[in-house]
Amino acid sequence: MSDPPPLEELGRMVSCSPFYLSRLFSQEVGMTMQQYLRQIRMERAAELLSTGKCNVTEAAMEVGYNSLSHFSAAFHQTFGCCPGLYPLRTVKLDQKT
Repeated sequence: MSDPPPLEELGRMVSCSPFYLSRLFSQEVGMTMQQYLRQIRMERAAELLSTGKCNVTEAAMEVGYNSLSHFSAAFHQTFGCCPGLYPLRTVKLDQKT
């Protein structure tokens, strides 16, 4: 997850061109491979943050971000809050249900 193989390598693994693989993936999944990878990374980071296993910096590094600002921006875009507040947000949501 933190160091995925390049599209060219994935294409070789499944014996098709990277362009075709990318197009096929987008058709089947409904998002590009990059969007999918980012979604998986953000879900994993959210899990790490909500369980208290990692602080924001540790979660960012765990899911493959070297830049805390890029991670924070991607996290905010995905979940609508900054990663530092995410555990508090999930606690409030859990209390409502």
